[in-house]
Amino acid sequence: MDGIAQGTETTASFTAAAWDRIKPIMAEIERLPLLERLSDGTLPPEVFRHYILQDAIYLKHYARCLAIVAAKAPDNAQVLRFLGSAQKAITVEQGLHAGFLTQFGISSADVTTAEPSPSCLAYTNFLLATAYHSSYAVALSAILPCFWIYWHVGEGIKSSPAIEGNVFQAWINTYGDPQFAAGAREVIALTDIAARAASPAEREQMSDAFVRASQYEWMFWDSAWRLETWPV
Repeated sequence: MDGIAQGTETTASFTAAAWDRIKPIMAEIERLPLLERLSDGTLPPEVFRHYILQDAIYLKHYARCLAIVAAKAPDNAQVLRFLGSAQKAITVEQGLHAGFLTQFGISSADVTTAEPSPSCLAYTNFLLATAYHSSYAVALSAILPCFWIYWHVGEGIKSSPAIEGNVFQAWINTYGDPQFAAGAREVIALTDIAARAASPAEREQMSDAFVRASQYEWMFWDSAWRLETWPV
């Protein structure tokens, strides 16, 4: 996968510096077995089932984070932008899940009774706490890695030769789609705008939130690969 900080405006921008800071994390994400085997179609079905169930839980909470960010936004355009993102998290991406749930034999009862893994719970709690208790700029930095890293991963997988009959192709198509890329670029740009208005201390908090969320992105995928459950 291409390690270039896609979508940044200038090398001096806040997001470019933040992306540079997570280069070691991105290198580990790009080596994750779950993503490599999803790309070539060899991911074990039980791993993908675990991932999709955890992702359904994650998206439910992520949509709420987006709504909180919308409530803190400084103007109506940004309010509408993040309310729209929250709606998409609930409808469009859960529509993708619905197809996979049927394809991989997951019932509605499985979804309803699924419990978050330790990594999923930690990540969503971090996002919700940051969205509730931090400024708009810091909250924006916490939700950005989900947009940006999925875009980066989707672009990387899409650039590889397509595997005929890959049962995970719909997932690849979703995150490699130009509309998803455009949405990620927009959130990157809004984060840079917020950073320009932030104090040095707030920008440091933004950078820390961006890094922490990026670490959780790695943990989330790695935990799915390991079929993580509660140890006791």
